[in-house]
Amino acid sequence: MSEGTLHRMASIEDNPHRVILERYIGYLDGRGYSALTCREYVSVAAHFGRWLGRRSLSQMAARQFTRRHMPTCRCPAPVIRNARRVRLALEHLLAMCGIPATPATAFPRDFAGDLLRRYEERLVKVQGLAAGTVHQRLTHARSMLSRLRIKRPAQLAKWTPQRIVSWLSSEVEGYQRSTAQNIVVSARSLLRFILQEGLIHRDLSAAVPTFAHWRLAPLPETLQKKELVQLIRVPDVRTAVGLRDRAILLCLGEVGLRASDVAGMKVDGVHLASGTLTLYRNKPRQTTTLPMTRKLARALDAYLRRGRPVCKSSFVFVLHRPPVGRSLTPANVSDIAWRMGERANLPKSVRGARVLRHSFTSRLLCAGASLKQVADLLGHRSIDTTTIYAKVDFKILSRVALPWPGAKEVRS
Repeated sequence: MSEGTLHRMASIEDNPHRVILERYIGYLDGRGYSALTCREYVSVAAHFGRWLGRRSLSQMAARQFTRRHMPTCRCPAPVIRNARRVRLALEHLLAMCGIPATPATAFPRDFAGDLLRRYEERLVKVQGLAAGTVHQRLTHARSMLSRLRIKRPAQLAKWTPQRIVSWLSSEVEGYQRSTAQNIVVSARSLLRFILQEGLIHRDLSAAVPTFAHWRLAPLPETLQKKELVQLIRVPDVRTAVGLRDRAILLCLGEVGLRASDVAGMKVDGVHLASGTLTLYRNKPRQTTTLPMTRKLARALDAYLRRGRPVCKSSFVFVLHRPPVGRSLTPANVSDIAWRMGERANLPKSVRGARVLRHSFTSRLLCAGASLKQVADLLGHRSIDTTTIYAKVDFKILSRVALPWPGAKEVRS
């Protein structure tokens, strides 16, 4: 144990939560935090322990400490007063103690909050929607109830089609078509739920107008082969982070995985001997086994053997900076793909994880794969989702293209 660690331990000898703080020191050291960060976090935890006294650690106590005590704190120095550092230090402390974090979706304790809580439960447990979709539906539902000032059940009974249309017209103003369509779908979903709850007596979802949005109108953005090669060469494979980032790009571009699929890949799902990947996909709610290309298999093998830090995480791709070993989120994967595209000097329109997936799909169709095969490989529940890629299959399109009026037929 380092001299700095011994000094920090000496400074918490009289703390009521000394045993927990000693564990906290080892917890931070084991996750690769710098000496300065460890000192700051332990200082915050010691301050929290002195304020807490003999009470037990809890999320409620942490919120009271940050929201009530810290703004008016007059405790003697040394005290860390940076709000962000205090919050992060306490989050790690509570995580180490196995105290679950406060849910990301916090509902008010009133009628609207109770309604949203039941709505969330239905979206997750009954409809089985992905976390991103649930968050989107709840965001729009919260906005709808707030703007229409719903505080009592009787107010819902007074809703009319005209009021719903009036609210929706003002709500979608200024948004792009795709966002406006999401608001429309979320409004219908909430209205059907309220009807099922018996809070309204007729189906008002029929009153929600369809917003003009042609999903299959635009062409999917794709990378040319030269651009894809240029992108894959960006990560520095002499470093551990470079090995990780290159493997991530190949997962996106060689197999067409979603960012959530890449973030959710587990070590025991990588079968290098058979050259396959086993994934649990949130959207179809099933386990999927996909073939790997040789290039991807070599990249994953190099990362797992030489790049991935030693940690307890069961996920393949993890953070290489503190907290070392924490699994990447889908947002982390998307950020990596965007940064690599930026370093490769690609246009903004063809950066990111989604473009790599589009490029992979377009290559499959142009190589002769059917829409059904591609839909199964990508995990699409409906083949209609895959049809947008048919517009970039120029070989197929040339067979159905009509001659220009008045033009002479060209013999091949």
